Parts: sequence; C-alpha cells; structure tokens
Amino acid sequence: MAGSPNRHDADGEGAPRWVKVSAAIAVVLVAVFVIVHLAGGGMAGHTP
Repeated sequence: MAGSPNRHDADGEGAPRWVKVSAAIAVVLVAVFVIVHLAGGGMAGHTP
C-alpha cells in the first residue's frame, strides 16, 4: 500500500524517520554528557 500513512522510508526498508531522528538526538546528548563529565565539568556535587 503505497499510500499508507504508516509507510516507512521511501525505499520501504528501515525504521521510520522519527525513530532515526530520536536515536540521533539521544546519541548526541549522551556523547555531550560523557564529554562534559570526562572534562571535569558537571556532577560537581559528587566530588569528595
């Protein structure tokens, strides 16, 4: 059904675009958190 509203990508395979975008945003946020944490910033209340 080419006109179906639940259609995946144009080539018909893979996850829907919103899933890919959400995953990319999550990966970027985790990477930023790890970089900030390793650089010594953030979580300052947890140092002895």
